Amino acid sequence: MSGLLKLFIFSLVGFFGVVALAMPKDVGLYLSYEQRLATTYALMASGLEPVQQENLLDRGIKYFKTAAEMPVETIEVKSFKEFLTAFRGEWPNTQSTSLDLEILEKSSPRAFRIFKSASARVQKQIDEYIEWQEQKLKTMGSEAKGSKIPMLNPEILAQAALLMQSEAGQKHGKKLFLQHSDQFFQEQLKEFDRIGEKVATSGLAQTDDRITKLMMETILSEYFARLSLASKKLIVSSFLGGDLQMGDMQKFEVMVQNSGPQLQKLLQVVARQGGLDPAMLQIFKRLEDAVRSVPYHQVEQILKNENMNYDFTYFERKPLGVGTMAQVHRAKIQANGQRRDVVVRFIKPEIETRVHEDARILAEVAAILDTNIEYLKSGMPKMGPLVSDITATVTAELSQDDTVARQSLAAKRYNQEVFMKTAGYKNSIQFHVPEIYSPKLSKSKFMVQEMVFGRKLDKEAKDWQQVAPKLRAGIVEALVQVWGQEALFGSGFYHSDLHQGNFLVRFGDDKIRVNLLDFGMGGQISPEMQQNILLLESALSLHDSDLIGRALWEISNKAGNSLSESQFKMLVRAKVRKGFKTADDVSTEEWTKWAMNHGLRLPYDFININRGITILKKLLQDSGSTEDLRSIMSKVALKHPLHVINTLVGKNLLSPVGLVKAGVSTLISSPLPPATKPAAIISCQSVFN
Repeated sequence: MSGLLKLFIFSLVGFFGVVALAMPKDVGLYLSYEQRLATTYALMASGLEPVQQENLLDRGIKYFKTAAEMPVETIEVKSFKEFLTAFRGEWPNTQSTSLDLEILEKSSPRAFRIFKSASARVQKQIDEYIEWQEQKLKTMGSEAKGSKIPMLNPEILAQAALLMQSEAGQKHGKKLFLQHSDQFFQEQLKEFDRIGEKVATSGLAQTDDRITKLMMETILSEYFARLSLASKKLIVSSFLGGDLQMGDMQKFEVMVQNSGPQLQKLLQVVARQGGLDPAMLQIFKRLEDAVRSVPYHQVEQILKNENMNYDFTYFERKPLGVGTMAQVHRAKIQANGQRRDVVVRFIKPEIETRVHEDARILAEVAAILDTNIEYLKSGMPKMGPLVSDITATVTAELSQDDTVARQSLAAKRYNQEVFMKTAGYKNSIQFHVPEIYSPKLSKSKFMVQEMVFGRKLDKEAKDWQQVAPKLRAGIVEALVQVWGQEALFGSGFYHSDLHQGNFLVRFGDDKIRVNLLDFGMGGQISPEMQQNILLLESALSLHDSDLIGRALWEISNKAGNSLSESQFKMLVRAKVRKGFKTADDVSTEEWTKWAMNHGLRLPYDFININRGITILKKLLQDSGSTEDLRSIMSKVALKHPLHVINTLVGKNLLSPVGLVKAGVSTLISSPLPPATKPAAIISCQSVFN
């Protein structure tokens, strides 16, 4: 028992000085599975009531006692890489450190291991690494005594280990151990609080825009300090699973990857901007590919609970895709007497807790920025409404039932065939929304849908460049027409996230198949919203300040506006008098951002559909199309003359002459020069891209 407890304590001692050494030049300094497990028990005990702390330590002692009673396992490895993988072991890596421990305790304890290799060279590497790792941990524990971060005194820990060998001494030994371990981990968590501020200051050193710098420094320094203790423990736990000598930027990346969904979406926007430190920029960009996945331990449990809903004959362990909110896997089911290839989507467990936490924290951070004089004078939109809109969008994604309803509606509206005519090539495009397979019972955590095939537009268009050189532009223009037809002239239904990752293209001689995916973000606007958006677009074409002001005011949530209608319209007239010099001056996005910044509270549906419009505009630009969104929408409007007349003229929103002028202006006017400077880092659309 003494050897076991010494290992338990030594594992903890080895962690306490991780900031003292430089990063190793070879493979890095990693804890063994046993060392990480022992340290995690102490981590989880931090900040709890004494009885809870003692219970956690008892759980740890029980686990290691069981493992020590098992025969030592000899692991044969062929390479050093294989050794390091086995040495570190498998970790659940859920969204909760507490759940990690529960999963490990429910599985059989892992016997203590020794590692052997038939290769003398590999065996030497293994022996040298284990010796080096033990010495480093001892040295780090020794050197940390003089550091600013308190650590557990090795002598006290050894004394605690000896005391715990007897029943009489266990209570005092555990008390002695927990007293010192809690002090260390509380200080370690404070160190992680400080990293956000450190990185914000150094990582934004090259940023010329002082407002961008102010905003990001505030977000990064305040966000991590406000995380719950459970979320901070998750960050530290992830750190324990990596190189213990990582630098501040690497620690920051661990922090970002374990942050909540709203912050991750904000930082993904930052990654698209210029002027940031390259290392910091890479961290933000990697967020899109390094979103934390749900481990198969959890997926398997959900799968077991779904046996009454679906007859699965195959379920792929590796995720097909991992998003901020949801995860998808390939599978096969028996449905209607046939074997079907399907894709299974589910909302990540525990993510709802992180959404609520992010909503609280970012609202507090927004309040700090919105009272900052320099930020207010910058012309940037207030953060409070933007944070509310981000949270509304993310919260909407939590309801898989709503996603299923949107996709079912989309199948009725978007499943259609349109004719594509481009230079030198003609063909039909078949738009298709995957079929959803309903569960046998009324309630299911799975969304099971038809497996569809295809590739991203850019890849498919490149391979068929010789046959159809304008394929990209033709498909995007057709997609925009179908979208605009339904959103503005049909039922009001819209998909607000139609970037290239959310539709797959399959080129064929008879027709081109475009499969539309991921209806987690979208909605259905009211007829009143449709008419006001049409009025706003017409008003911007006419440069009519009264109509612009009227349309925006009618769109807004009037009770939430911070100024009167007359005050707002006066501001609109002043803005229009300055003239329309660039494309930004007549864009819905620019006016939406401007209106929000001047006191209008715009509804979620308007913000969300603007997101869809922004993405479609970018698709058109990237495709090389000679059309813009406004010209395509005008052509769609020409197919519905009675609808437009009844909506705008019949309700006295626009005169017949004004309607004609707006149409002519859109169809024949020369385009304005592009914007002279990039859009601000945060806007009502960009926060969702």
